[in-house]
Amino acid sequence: MQKTEDLAAEKRENMLSNADPKNWIHFKFKHGEKIFMCKKCLTLSTRPRAQYDEYGVCNACRWTEYKKTKINWNERWNELKTLCDKHRCPDGTKWDILVPCSGGKDGSYVAWMLKNKLNMHPLCITVKPQMQTEIGRQNLENFINSGFDHILITPNTHVYQRLSKRGFIEQGRPKMPFVIGISILVINFALKFGIPLIVYGEEGEEEYGGATSQVGKYKITRDYLVNYYYSGFDPSTYLDEFTEEELKWWRLPSEKEFEKSQLYLTHWSHYENWDPYQHYLTAKKYCNYQELPTRSIGTYTNFAQLDDDLQDLHAYMMYIKFGFGRCWSDACIDIRRGAMDRKQAIALVKAYDGEMPDVLVNKYLDYFKMTEKEFWEVIDSFRSPDIWEKVNGEWKLKFNIDDIK
Repeated sequence: MQKTEDLAAEKRENMLSNADPKNWIHFKFKHGEKIFMCKKCLTLSTRPRAQYDEYGVCNACRWTEYKKTKINWNERWNELKTLCDKHRCPDGTKWDILVPCSGGKDGSYVAWMLKNKLNMHPLCITVKPQMQTEIGRQNLENFINSGFDHILITPNTHVYQRLSKRGFIEQGRPKMPFVIGISILVINFALKFGIPLIVYGEEGEEEYGGATSQVGKYKITRDYLVNYYYSGFDPSTYLDEFTEEELKWWRLPSEKEFEKSQLYLTHWSHYENWDPYQHYLTAKKYCNYQELPTRSIGTYTNFAQLDDDLQDLHAYMMYIKFGFGRCWSDACIDIRRGAMDRKQAIALVKAYDGEMPDVLVNKYLDYFKMTEKEFWEVIDSFRSPDIWEKVNGEWKLKFNIDDIK
């Protein structure tokens, strides 16, 4: 006789394969509620905009199954070809598409596919990372040398640093000016040079578990950028400290300017099943992409998000604010793509998640112009009482992954 938990798992699978995104349940973690995990992957209920069904399955897992069973990827690819046909410059005398690309695996993959499989003429743009790593610099150079037109945008470093410090203090987001910049700077550049089409990488809300407002929608709107890319934050808020000139790279065009330009923004993940590991393999083969000789801080992988030392602090702040970090997120992705099971993922989370980038602290202090005491005061200010407590003078998570699995 089948065990009760096996029957429940089978029922979840059936629900998952028949799921309609319109019926997905929105769950918002509220103060005082019990923390739980997705029953298929490990997505934690503290994740912003997380959604779960009555069986405790997160919408990132639902989306994974939905892509397998409900989406005709041949049709989606033909839609992408039609979009490219509409905008392609036949003789290649003009750039017909703009691709944000730091030299990382995903941007390299998207640019390579557009050029070599869809006969587009991409201009690739990099917003210089705030603390560019040596391997990041090398990967960007390797990408450019693999045959792409490329422009590096380096904003005023003093403004960049001040925006980063303020983002760190007020939002717990040390990479705030970079994250916002990779969309706003690229959009403003496209408008200035009349490039009609921008293709970003993945739609993160679908892929990793979040709002479902973009399901079935191909075009990225201004509202979407503000609400999700910028977490509801409008950079013009900082006009209290910065001038219009200083914020010029970070000022999003108005809705009217968007409509007038007829600029089309979209995500690659709408047209092809998003697979970061395959992107890594393709970038390695065709763009000489290099990985680290050892794992990245806070996780078990060595081939993703290698461009910026601030990425390690960014991931650590995720752990501080929500109780899950870089390893936890990576493990969820690998469970969904079938590369590991929950038992393996939990073991990795216990081994690596929440690892503090101690070796980089002095660099952070110098960049933010902070004392170590000030630095840790900022970090501690983002510890939620739902997640953290002090035990014998030390901060401890209130939950253990073994207790909530």
